[in-house]
Amino acid sequence: MKIITPTEIENIAWEGKLAPLNEAHKGDRPEVKVTIGEPVWWSAEQALEGEVKKKWTPPANNRQYLLLRLACTLHPPESQRTRYTEATFGAYFNAKSSDQSIIAHDLYPTRLAIDAKQKFTLALTPEVKFAESIEAKLGEVGAEIEYAKAFPVIQGFGLGESHPYWRFAHHAANPLLGSQCVYAVIAAPKNVDGIQLSLELVATLETRFGIIPLGLPKEAQTYLLKTIT
Repeated sequence: MKIITPTEIENIAWEGKLAPLNEAHKGDRPEVKVTIGEPVWWSAEQALEGEVKKKWTPPANNRQYLLLRLACTLHPPESQRTRYTEATFGAYFNAKSSDQSIIAHDLYPTRLAIDAKQKFTLALTPEVKFAESIEAKLGEVGAEIEYAKAFPVIQGFGLGESHPYWRFAHHAANPLLGSQCVYAVIAAPKNVDGIQLSLELVATLETRFGIIPLGLPKEAQTYLLKTIT
């Protein structure tokens, strides 16, 4: 299966302005808009249905796997004297009606620096791990993912945990703006009846009032809680 990573958000889960997280900045609210895309997911069986038509054999660990794509857009601040210094975008995984553990089996990216290539191809290997080369899938079952990097510096966190997230940092050579997609492989028990996915986004801005942290307003949470069945 070949997956094309979009360069812009096609289906919007929520769009609006961020709100100050610190009460002291309520009166100095910078006007910044973000867009969060609808999560997209594929079963591992679907994603790993390679062109060679070999049947994928899942790991013998009584877990099921999903490939998940998340997307967000940081729009330019209304004030030219305001800029993003950092943003954190991530998700929380929970079993729908039990306390079973849902974790991030793998993440992409785990680190991308300013000198990384802007466009390249990933592979999702039979071990349900990301590889930055399609060589890992040639001649075997695999998923090919075309990926474009927009934000300059990206660091992934939460591997093996139920709360993976990505931190995007400003770089002098490239401002922290635009759309970005990230990927995760979710591992869940085979008997889980559903996965609840909650999205979060926090951004830090440098303004004429100083450094101001912003987060999603409460009304956004309704739109950013999804269920994977």
